[in-house]
Amino acid sequence: MAQDLIPTLHYLHHSGALRVLWALEELKASNGTTFHLKTYPRARGQSPEELKKVFPLGQSPILVLEWADKRDESLPVFQLKPGVLTEARLILGFLSDAYGDGIWEPESKEDQRRDMYFQGFATMTLSPGVDKIVTFETLLMVLPFGLSGLMRLVIGPMVNFFKTKLSDFFDLLEASLTDEKPWFSGAKLGLADFNMSFGIDTASQRGYIDPKKYPKLTEWASKIQSREAYITAVKESGGYDLKRFGLK
Repeated sequence: MAQDLIPTLHYLHHSGALRVLWALEELKASNGTTFHLKTYPRARGQSPEELKKVFPLGQSPILVLEWADKRDESLPVFQLKPGVLTEARLILGFLSDAYGDGIWEPESKEDQRRDMYFQGFATMTLSPGVDKIVTFETLLMVLPFGLSGLMRLVIGPMVNFFKTKLSDFFDLLEASLTDEKPWFSGAKLGLADFNMSFGIDTASQRGYIDPKKYPKLTEWASKIQSREAYITAVKESGGYDLKRFGLK
């Protein structure tokens, strides 16, 4: 089937946009989906001005569409601006609908409900929980040595509290993976797994997940990270450092 719309992914280095690039690489390998990639270096404390020109908030990922045949016709509005999509979860849903040919469709009603639940859990519970800890740890990373030591005494108890809450999340995720349903989307890889990957990748790289305590969750992450499309996405993006985000 001809591809009418060609997506370009606007990608901030070392960011959650990797889950969208990974999905695009999976689509390319599965059915030859064509896409373009434009990357942006990360700067401290602000979004690159170039990204803000694409969409006012300047938050990656941003997906911009163009007609494959360069026709003189207005692009469809999927969100607010013609041919522009933001928010990783919504972009992933669009990619599945527009280019997926059903490859990420759940195999049963039960899996469909499971997939929807874990999409929400990934973006509304897990990622915000991880982000709270990352925010405090990043603050300590950029403060001068003497001041960071003092702030560590103040912030440390809060970080430990949030890490305890993460353990509750990981307990739930560990218990949800079974031989029959080895993916968060159910019997096969699906949108919940793409959405879940950023929170788990961040927690894994930063040492929040104990592999001995969460062997099934660790195995799930290993399966994701060993997929050819994921490996290609990391390579094409210029790296995936969720400890220091590529900053010196």
